[in-house]
Amino acid sequence: MPDLATTRRESVPAIALRALRHPATALGVARFVGTVLKDFFALQFAVKLGLRRVPVVDVDHPLDARIPFTPERIATYLDFISFWIRPLGWIARTHGPRAFVTHGVRFLGLIDRCYREAAEVYRAGMTTTRRPRYYRGRFRVIHLFDPHLLCVPSLHVMVVVLAWTQYRRSFAELGVPDADRSALTTELFDGAVDITESVLLIKQHSVNCLPAALYAMTRITPSEVSPAEVAAFTDRLFPDLEAGAEIRAHIAATYARLLEQGADEPWPATVQRFIRELSGASS
Repeated sequence: MPDLATTRRESVPAIALRALRHPATALGVARFVGTVLKDFFALQFAVKLGLRRVPVVDVDHPLDARIPFTPERIATYLDFISFWIRPLGWIARTHGPRAFVTHGVRFLGLIDRCYREAAEVYRAGMTTTRRPRYYRGRFRVIHLFDPHLLCVPSLHVMVVVLAWTQYRRSFAELGVPDADRSALTTELFDGAVDITESVLLIKQHSVNCLPAALYAMTRITPSEVSPAEVAAFTDRLFPDLEAGAEIRAHIAATYARLLEQGADEPWPATVQRFIRELSGASS
């Protein structure tokens, strides 16, 4: 019986080099890197260094205290970049350079949009949580390069949900055989769940950060991230945690409220209002 398809063996450096060799994907990479530098790093470091004044809200929730700090999940958390790159290597290896460019350009455009639109929220109001004073190993790098001011919405969650749903679409469009398509989609779904859990387990986010990210993805890619898909995803979170049911209920209820409130406005405006509500609740 042949092995089922997997993206886990793909080489991220080789995929990056391939992307830089083609003008269309190279342009997509350049635009995305520029957006990350401007709308993620420069934006929050300007506030941290006092060069820009933006209100910063603590978005912690009582449920966060019931999630154990689990530093060994750091590798899962840091895998989120490789997570969205590896499927492009599989597409290139199995379907050739044209498919790589077509699906790579589309994904790069969407991930760039996620960062740009999330920055509309961050410019109006930044968010933080209380992180443990834990500086061992790779946590030193996180604390050095992440001022921890862009918690709502969680870009980690937005990106992994985008990867799961958009590559599922790509595999269908490419006519990947059913068994392989199912294996690949399940791998990405499970990986997205693991990375989403990790953002809470290593205390980089609050339970309040997740529903805002899921809501954002429903608004950015509504045909791929429907409320039913969000419910299925949320139901898989923290099955073995004592507070798991309450966490899932909080995420589901907050997502539903954002969806109802934001029907007639751009999604960043809805999330900005949510942050103002959290500010009032914590004051």
